[in-house]
Amino acid sequence: MAELTPPKKQRLIFIDVMRGIAVLLMVETHVIDVVLTNSLKTGFFYDNINMLNGFIAVSFLFCAGAGFWLAAQRKVEDYKHFRPPLWVYLRRLGLILIIAYWLHFPALSLQKFFYLRPQDWLSFFQCDVLQTIVYSSLIALLILLISPKLKYLPYIFGALSLAVFLLAPIVWNGDPFTIMPPFFASLFAKYPIAKFPMLPWSGYFFGGVAITALFMNSEDKKKTAIIMAIVSGLLVIAIYSTRYYTDFYPGYKNWWYCSPFHSMYRISGSIFAFSILFLIEKYYKERRIGNMLKLCGQESLFIYTGHLLVVYGSIANFGMKYYVSNRLDWFGAILIIAALCAVSYGLAMGWNIIKNNYPQRSRFIMAAIALLFIIVFVFNPV
Repeated sequence: MAELTPPKKQRLIFIDVMRGIAVLLMVETHVIDVVLTNSLKTGFFYDNINMLNGFIAVSFLFCAGAGFWLAAQRKVEDYKHFRPPLWVYLRRLGLILIIAYWLHFPALSLQKFFYLRPQDWLSFFQCDVLQTIVYSSLIALLILLISPKLKYLPYIFGALSLAVFLLAPIVWNGDPFTIMPPFFASLFAKYPIAKFPMLPWSGYFFGGVAITALFMNSEDKKKTAIIMAIVSGLLVIAIYSTRYYTDFYPGYKNWWYCSPFHSMYRISGSIFAFSILFLIEKYYKERRIGNMLKLCGQESLFIYTGHLLVVYGSIANFGMKYYVSNRLDWFGAILIIAALCAVSYGLAMGWNIIKNNYPQRSRFIMAAIALLFIIVFVFNPV
């Protein structure tokens, strides 16, 4: 493989579209989880929807890995020489991490923080999707900084992804709280203590880095995408069809949570979507649906954060989980999904316009929101 040369800055529409589809399907997943009555959470239709939803967070992490590589191959020298793009990237990761923990904030009062129970702190520090993205990004950045040549990185990240998948059930079989400080243990604790623990979920991020690197470095991208689509599609079918025969791997015995075979099944689905969206890009990139999905992908953090506040609520507001709580049928759930997706898109479009055309104003809005939260947090007695 020839040494990669930094290309001119460009956005790959199909990756934005894939991220946009993933974040909108997150809306669907969380709404169904919260509003659909439990009596309807069974049967062929729900089971297949639930199985499809299992690929969504995986694809979100996969796209985060793809985004890391696209930026890294352009800015590797800036990163290695600690130039401004590195600090811009680290500031963005810092913002994402602040949002990640803010979403789990246990109390809107500094006084209450002195009386939090251990389980409250555990909930605050639990590892969710955004935490996994940030910590995986920092690991990937460190590997990039110490790697002598860019051409080795696809194989390093591919091996790291596989290692994470293989280690996950072994780690899940133990108790990290007995050998690590609570904060670090919370990153590796098995579900439900951590919703998206680093093992196996960081493997999808590293896999996204590796696949995107190999794809971008290929001379014939169309041929590569076709091969990737065929191989990944066959793997999805083969691994799912043999799921009852692959429970021999040592460690935590639950195929649907952390089996290496299940992880390969999930990432194969993301690779399949990645390949197909590239192959059909010309059919949607100039159409309205393509532009809408692309914008959702570009503003995925905004939509992700906003819809969680609406669906699950926060310390500052009640969400659908409080008001509805598994009381609707499919018709009602679909109406809410459609309405929330439409509102999310409209707000994301407005935020995108402000951010791109009035960057100073967007920074002022974020600073004002942060300051308001700090004031309320410090002076709120209850």
